[in-house]
Amino acid sequence: MKSLSLNNNNRSATQCSNGPKCFFLFLDILFILYQTYAYSVRHMFGKEGKRTDYTPYSCMKVILSNPPSQGDHHGCPFRHSDPELLKQKLQFYKVSPSGITQILELVKGMHFQLACQKYFELTHNVSDTTFSLNHPNQYFIESQKVLGGGKDIKRETDTPHRSQESSATRGTSAAGESAANASQGLEEKTEELDSFFQDEDA
Repeated sequence: MKSLSLNNNNRSATQCSNGPKCFFLFLDILFILYQTYAYSVRHMFGKEGKRTDYTPYSCMKVILSNPPSQGDHHGCPFRHSDPELLKQKLQFYKVSPSGITQILELVKGMHFQLACQKYFELTHNVSDTTFSLNHPNQYFIESQKVLGGGKDIKRETDTPHRSQESSATRGTSAAGESAANASQGLEEKTEELDSFFQDEDA
C-alpha cells in the first residue's frame, strides 16, 4: 500500500496561507487519499483484482484460528474473552444472573457455540431455537427474523422494491447524464489542479 505524502511535487500543507491555494491543496490531498485507498476498498468487496468475494469465517474457524491480539477487535467473545470480562459484558447487556451462570458454565465446558446460542435465546426472549448457530452472519439473519416478526430480511441480491423500480426508471437517464457530467468535471478539475501547481512551480 502506498504511503500518504503531503509533500507531493514539493508542496506541503504549510505552504497554504489562504485563498484558492488552500482549496486546491485540500483537493489535491483528497485526490491522493482516493488514489491510495480506493483500490483497496474496491478489492475487498470483489470489484477489482481477482473479483473474489471473500466469504467471512464460520464460527468454528473464528474459534479455532487467529485469536485476537492487543488492539484487535475480532474473534468470538465466548472463546476469546476472559470469563470475568465476559460476565461484565453480559451484565451490561442485561442478561439475567441465572442466564449468565448458564452461559459461563457452557464456556467453561468449551461449548462456545452453545453459549452463543444460549445468549441468543436470552436476549431475544426465545425459549428454544429451532436452528443451530454456525456462522456470525446466521446470528444476524436469525436476529433480524425474530426482531422483524418472522419476516425474512432482504439481501443485496434481491430485486429492488416496486417503488424503487418506478423511481429508478424515471430517473435513469437523468442519473446517467449527471454521472457522466460529474466524471467529466472531475477529470477537468484534476487537469486544472495539475496545471495550476505546475505553473506555480515554474
